[in-house]
Amino acid sequence: MKCYICAMSDRELLDEFVSYIGGIRQLSKNTQKAYERNLREFYEFLEMMDNTLADFSLHDARLYSQYLRDEAENSEGSILQKLTTIRTFFSFLMKREVVEDNPFDSVSLKKCAKRLPSVLSESEVKELLAIERETFLDERDHMLFLFLYNTGARISEALSVDIKMIEFDERRIRIKGKGGKTRFLFLSPYTVKALKSYIGSRDEYVRAKGGMDDGALFISSRAKRLPFSSAHIIFTEYQTRLGWQKEFTPHTLRHSFATHLLERGADIRVVQELLGHESISTTQIYTHVARPRLKKIYTEAHPHA
Repeated sequence: MKCYICAMSDRELLDEFVSYIGGIRQLSKNTQKAYERNLREFYEFLEMMDNTLADFSLHDARLYSQYLRDEAENSEGSILQKLTTIRTFFSFLMKREVVEDNPFDSVSLKKCAKRLPSVLSESEVKELLAIERETFLDERDHMLFLFLYNTGARISEALSVDIKMIEFDERRIRIKGKGGKTRFLFLSPYTVKALKSYIGSRDEYVRAKGGMDDGALFISSRAKRLPFSSAHIIFTEYQTRLGWQKEFTPHTLRHSFATHLLERGADIRVVQELLGHESISTTQIYTHVARPRLKKIYTEAHPHA
C-alpha cells in the first residue's frame, strides 16, 4: 500500500504536488508558491516531531493546528490557509497511495474569531515556580517553565537548545528561530544560577541512564532530547495539578513574558526583538492584553485616580 513513499523522497513528493496543482488544477503561480511555502513549514514540523508522512495521525494533525496557532503565531486566516494546503496535500497523497487516510479531514478549518492569548499573573508565575520538586523530572519541569518565562522563547526553540550553546559569561543563547532567523535569548543572573544547578543534575541523570548524551538541555525520562509533544503533556499535567481553569500551554509563558515586560514599561520595539517577531503587528496583540491591566494599575496607583 505504501510502497510509493519508499520510492520517492519528500522533496520529490512536494515537487510532484506543486506540478499537480499547477498543471491539473491550474492554480496561479502565486498560489503554487504559497502552497509550497506552507508545505516546507509542514516538513519542518515533521522533522521536529521525528515523524513521517506515512505515520502522521489525527493526534499529530491536531498538534500541528495548535503549533500553527501558538508556535508560529499566525493569524486565523493564515492558519486556515495553511491547514487547507496540508489537507489538499494529504488528499493528493491518498490518491497516490502514499498514505491510507487524511488526518486533516477531522481537523476543523472553520475560521474562528481572533482571541487574546492566555496570560499568567505575576503571582501565578510565582505559584508555578514554587511547586515542590522531589525528582530530577520535577527539576526539569521547573527549569523548562523558568526558561520559557525568562527568555520568551517558543517551545520549539527551547527544546532545540544544546548545553554548548549557552554563553554563561554573556548570559545569552544564540538560537535559530522561525524562518531560520538568528537571535539571542537573554538570561537573568537568577536563571543562569538555576541553569548551572540543573545541568549538574541533568548530567547525573544521563549517566545513571547509561545512554549516549546528545547534549540537549531539556531531556526526557529516557535521557533523550525532550520531544515537542511531551512538552505539551507536561503543561496539561501541571494545569490540572494547579487547578487552573485558564489555558496553560508553553506559549502561555511566552505571552506572559511579553505582557509583563510591557506592563513594566518596556518599549514594544524591544519586546518585538526579544520575541523574534518579524512584524510589529504581531507584537501589538500584547498591548491589547496589557491594556485592561494597565488601566487597573493606573486606577490603583495614581493619586488622582
